[in-house]
Amino acid sequence: MEISVMWLASHHFLPQTKRPSEPTVGLESYVNQVWSSLQKEQVGVIGIYALGGVGKTTLLNQINNKFHDTTHDYRVTWAVASQDRPIEKVQDQIAKRIGLSNEGWESRSRDEKAGDIFNVLCRKKFAVLLDDIWERAYALSVSLFGCCCQMFQQTTNNMANNIKVECLPPGKALKLFEEKVGSETLQMHPDIRKLATAVVEECAGLPLALITIGRAMASKKTPPE
Repeated sequence: MEISVMWLASHHFLPQTKRPSEPTVGLESYVNQVWSSLQKEQVGVIGIYALGGVGKTTLLNQINNKFHDTTHDYRVTWAVASQDRPIEKVQDQIAKRIGLSNEGWESRSRDEKAGDIFNVLCRKKFAVLLDDIWERAYALSVSLFGCCCQMFQQTTNNMANNIKVECLPPGKALKLFEEKVGSETLQMHPDIRKLATAVVEECAGLPLALITIGRAMASKKTPPE
């Protein structure tokens, strides 16, 4: 993913940082899919979409960390663009990362901020990772940067150039759940493993539900609990 935007030597990017990311089950292929797209061709927008709780933010964290660990060719920044967050606030997050945030910045209009961000980014490889998207990529890109630039984003909606993150298949769902419950708890009573299998089926492969219930179940020692 390459962005054509203008680099000004007087601006100092904050160092790229790793995002918190736990070991995951079932997301490795999606990380590789995104990374493969990045290496093969110039990509505009990659939308990562799925049901809530599937692991879109976790996947985005892993992509951020892969940038951090494997390449210094990209300037990488992260911002949250949730439904109730004004575009200006998202611009402010990006501006802080690229050295634009100062006393005069707050008084600038959205269009002026978009132009300033674009001017700093052009002629530089750049990856913008946007979490919690609720609007179409093109419109959001124009609002943020004054152009349709390149970025990764995670969203609940389908869009062009997208990657759908599916719920976990039964085998991987059971593996994730057992990791969170712990082998000690699972071996406490034969019925506990049966209950675990039933819970996994009820969660329908949704990682957030599997993790939350698995951790809660880890402290239980008997089936009635």
